[in-house]
Amino acid sequence: MAPARKRGAGAPARQPATRSRRLGRLLAIGGREERSASGEILQHLVELAGGKGRAHLLICSGAMDDGRDALREYQRVFETLGAVTTTEPLFERPRGNSDALVERLERATAVFFTGGDQLQLTAMMAGTRFGEAIRAGLQTRGLVVAGTSAGAAAMSSTMIVGGPSDGSVRRADVELAPGLGYWREALIDTHFSERGRVNRLLTLLAENPQILGIGLDEDTAVTVTPGRGFRVLGSGVTTVFDGRVQYTNAAEVEREEPLALFDVRVHVLPRGYGFDLVQRVPQRPSPRSRAGRRG
Repeated sequence: MAPARKRGAGAPARQPATRSRRLGRLLAIGGREERSASGEILQHLVELAGGKGRAHLLICSGAMDDGRDALREYQRVFETLGAVTTTEPLFERPRGNSDALVERLERATAVFFTGGDQLQLTAMMAGTRFGEAIRAGLQTRGLVVAGTSAGAAAMSSTMIVGGPSDGSVRRADVELAPGLGYWREALIDTHFSERGRVNRLLTLLAENPQILGIGLDEDTAVTVTPGRGFRVLGSGVTTVFDGRVQYTNAAEVEREEPLALFDVRVHVLPRGYGFDLVQRVPQRPSPRSRAGRRG
């Protein structure tokens, strides 16, 4: 009789089971969305996060000095919509490296950032374990990352942190800073039509002609699958500036001088319209969604 082989000898080692990757989505909101159980945008967030009884939202207010009132208001709305919620003021940067916060994120199906100051938000969480765990969840386990106003503006790799609404198209009128980088193809500006911010995105395109500028009106949002496309919802419009301009003099003029741009492409997209991020083309609503709006 042949001698018994040692257990596992001559056989390939068993590989550890791997979890299937599920790409998450972003929900970028232009600010002042309807904060009630009948509000279209917040309803949509709960649906994206799993629906009534399954959605588990981690609500963060790192974009303001004292966000407790906002946290309570959003918590009330989301719980009325059937979501399980936890809240996080995120007032101190060390909190972003805590085991407790990262573990709470792992249990959540969505994370939501309130409005306030996007520079404060990135200062609190950029490069922390919490910030990187959000990125990993977005890329591998289907996490939904949502934010309104400053919480949306901070999602892009570069963000606008200041600039007058009555400014011109010149570098002196726009302040930029690094964002969180969850949406790498675009830069987001919020309260767009209401605060007259066209000049800010045009200035950005002159300096960064490879990206898309996304202007979100109030009570308006885009649901984004990074690297693929987005769809508009809400009562206003999303204005898309295609940065592939034919000419800019940004490298030739001083900060205080006006900028020149040739052949800027602009798309205005209301509810139901979309945008293909690969082909860089707008998309019409499906016949079913148009019929639903008429009914």
